[in-house]
Amino acid sequence: MKSKLYNILRILFVLTGLGCVASAVWVGYRYVHTDPRFTLQLLTIKDLTRVQEDDVVRRIQLKEGKDTNIFAVDLEDVRARVEEIEWIHHATVQRVLPDQIIIRVVERKPIGVARIHGDLYEFDSEAVILHPDNSPLSKFPVLYELSESDTAGNLRKIEMYNKAIADIGADGIHQIMVNSSFEVSIVRDDDPLIVKLGVADFKERWSRYLALKSTISSDFKDVVHVDLRFRNKVILSRQDEADGKVIWDGKKKSL
Repeated sequence: MKSKLYNILRILFVLTGLGCVASAVWVGYRYVHTDPRFTLQLLTIKDLTRVQEDDVVRRIQLKEGKDTNIFAVDLEDVRARVEEIEWIHHATVQRVLPDQIIIRVVERKPIGVARIHGDLYEFDSEAVILHPDNSPLSKFPVLYELSESDTAGNLRKIEMYNKAIADIGADGIHQIMVNSSFEVSIVRDDDPLIVKLGVADFKERWSRYLALKSTISSDFKDVVHVDLRFRNKVILSRQDEADGKVIWDGKKKSL
């Protein structure tokens, strides 16, 4: 009998304790969600460069001093809304007591400029196409051309674009064309010729072209394509010409 009474008292004690805890939690919840000291007074958005602060504020729909309790703000929802902005790669959102919310962003970094259906767009390393803003386009060779929907293909083309720039440099290069077979062709700023480099050995093939450039310019004025894709050969082609003329044979060491 004594043991049964003890168990009943213990259960009542536990229930009373849980009730007190629940009451304390509810009082605390009501306090932080209703006390005017926790009304949003300062919204700070950091590290913006290409994105306008007004664009972020419109997207998240938070206003300072408008009876917005900082504990009522869904931080994950705010982060997701900010990251919907095309130029923002990712964001972090935090509360700072008693009345602040701070948003830190990392913007996407353009690594090149691409032509898509005749228009120019910057793109980043993840093949995200970045629509123009009020800033001038970055000074990169133009990649011809990317697709609006083929992300995998775009990534491969960007890989070849970056490899060509790493091997031969960007100075003086106007266009870098990567075809559906991911073969690279180059057009210089001061030279209309299309120089086909293939998929490898860009530095060696480009050096070979530069060594022959003066001869090509003086002796083959109607040429539009210089093909260096084949080992030990330089092939010149006129417009719409199916077969070109071999002007250099590495095995014969002659023109």
